[in-house]
Amino acid sequence: MAGHVLEVQGATKRYGEKGRDEGAQTLALDDVSFFVDEGEFVGIMGPSGSGKSTLLNCISTIDSVTSGAIRIAGRDVTNLSSKEVSRFRRDELGFVFQDSNLLDTLTLYENIALALTIQKAPAAEIDARVRDVAARLGIADILEKYPYQVSGGQKQRAAAARAVITRPSLVLADEPTGALDSRSATRLLETFDLLNKMGSTIVMVTHDAYTASWCGRIVFIKDGRLWGQLRRADEPREAFFAKIAAAATQLGSEARDDR
Repeated sequence: MAGHVLEVQGATKRYGEKGRDEGAQTLALDDVSFFVDEGEFVGIMGPSGSGKSTLLNCISTIDSVTSGAIRIAGRDVTNLSSKEVSRFRRDELGFVFQDSNLLDTLTLYENIALALTIQKAPAAEIDARVRDVAARLGIADILEKYPYQVSGGQKQRAAAARAVITRPSLVLADEPTGALDSRSATRLLETFDLLNKMGSTIVMVTHDAYTASWCGRIVFIKDGRLWGQLRRADEPREAFFAKIAAAATQLGSEARDDR
């Protein structure tokens, strides 16, 4: 039976000097709790300044919570040493950013293979796994090209391949379609859908309802707190898109009214 890949329990994040009055600190996350099961594709949405990026940074071990716990694959990432964090991030997490973050001095093949090379995987295994995932994601014919020689959409698909090549417990995506045109964005979302069907568990931050409509569940954040959730179930993506857009409009309206 599938279990919780990600557990966020009472996650609270304050920015500001320690020891100062809490009123003088900025509360970015306020007692957020939710979980993500193995094989889910979950979107995180919220207005600008809602805390969604802070939440993703804490999940990804780039930042740390002030209190609460975050468990990935059963491990509390809030208690890892800096050395353990590096190893955990390398072995258990995959990342896709708005900017693909590929190395321009390496070919797409070398960029995708890099994580396996660092793990000292056998050369024959590296080659087979890179070519397999590249074929699945439609980039097998451009593996010998450099990032500056391919389109933004192709770079993002290479970044997605790099994110899953080590078979991580969790793939984290931060506004992955933000710099793409609509056609390239759709192709990338089809890639995420395929990766999810292949078994990847994905958590994606996005502000865009269309992008979010490819997810199976949406977690909404407002003012650092969990505002609500939507599940797609078996409904068509178009119907889910309409529900997400309506919820995002309501959330944005409430955020403006609170100012």
